[in-house]
Amino acid sequence: MDTAPARALVRPPIVDGLFYPGDRSTLRETVERLLDESPVSPGDCFGVVCPHAGYTCAGAVLAAGWKAVARRRARTVVLLGPVHRDDGPGGAFYLPESRWFATPVGDLPVDGAAVEALAGSNPRFRIDDVPHLEEHCLEVQLPFLHHLFPGVPIVPVLVADRSRAAAATLAECLALTFRDSWDYTVVVASANMTSYLRGTDAEAEYRAIARLVADRDWRGIGDADARHDISTCGPSAIAALLSLAGDGLRVELLAEGDSRGADAEPDKLVRYASVGVWRGNGGGLLAD
Repeated sequence: MDTAPARALVRPPIVDGLFYPGDRSTLRETVERLLDESPVSPGDCFGVVCPHAGYTCAGAVLAAGWKAVARRRARTVVLLGPVHRDDGPGGAFYLPESRWFATPVGDLPVDGAAVEALAGSNPRFRIDDVPHLEEHCLEVQLPFLHHLFPGVPIVPVLVADRSRAAAATLAECLALTFRDSWDYTVVVASANMTSYLRGTDAEAEYRAIARLVADRDWRGIGDADARHDISTCGPSAIAALLSLAGDGLRVELLAEGDSRGADAEPDKLVRYASVGVWRGNGGGLLAD
């Protein structure tokens, strides 16, 4: 029997052995150790911002973010992240054709019904595997997700637009799709706080994005990016998460780090942070 069509529905890992261990046992032990060593208490926050970097330099920051949602009764995990190869005004929101995302520790099912609902909510959503097959930002989250929420369906969304308008549209469509299930939906924004590919002063840019997040100013994130005040890799993902959490949301800085552990050159320093987000009044309502 020809199994090629079925296998074509599985998105394979592309950075195993590079960003995280490719060996099943080693990866499982690494994730468990990072979670155990994190000083963050297991929590039930609505969503979290986590970096998309190698575990050698950002693993502790990743673990802190995932630990903050460990007690959620999740039935769906929405993953939002940037498209590194194509991000500009008017870009699409890419949903996967694949029905499974593979990892060395096990495969994760895609929530097909949610994918179809999002695809029908706005023409900017496109079902296309190609961006997902080239992108690592969501993949690095999956081993933690698999450990904490085994078997829970995922909704992977790649955003090829950094603008405030894109964040608003994304939040509105997510709010519409998940309006009756927020109590069981976890939202993860995969983002690095700074990026040497766009920025020139990692510390100043980190302070700027940290201030915007602390102020819960999701609109200001897109505006700051347009002015090149920040170099955040994934600003639309962060802004959409903050918008979804609603008025009166609470945010908490969980952990910080940088790429010095990867022997980065001074002019290529990247800053990381994990941020917990708790819903406020009106959380999950349509973005204005």
